[in-house]
Amino acid sequence: MKPKVLFTIAAIYMGLLGILLLASPAMAFGLAPDAPASLIAKLRLPGSLFLAFAVMNWFARNSDVSSARDAIFIGNTAAFVFITIVDFLITIIPGANPSNWIFIAIDLFFVIAFFVVGRTNMSTSLSKSAS
Repeated sequence: MKPKVLFTIAAIYMGLLGILLLASPAMAFGLAPDAPASLIAKLRLPGSLFLAFAVMNWFARNSDVSSARDAIFIGNTAAFVFITIVDFLITIIPGANPSNWIFIAIDLFFVIAFFVVGRTNMSTSLSKSAS
């Protein structure tokens, strides 16, 4: 897969999740209608982080090989590893929605894709410094 395609898919996915979490966190997290407003406000934080990553990926999609793009690959890989772990922990809670496994599969796809595509397309300066 080419970096441009991966960055574009990730930007769209993260952008849609960010908008959902900002617009309707109660629905996204399955909260009761009488959930405290402070809780709903705090649940908007992940949405803003998803949108920040979406914007970063959108602008990185046309970038040339550089150490900055390498950092974006590494950051995305780390972010999706953490997202996968949290999604897994949420999914194994008794009474959790079994459809959450779909999000774990999507997250794992991004972990593997960013790792493989990033490693394949690392700049020479980074690969020389790692040796």
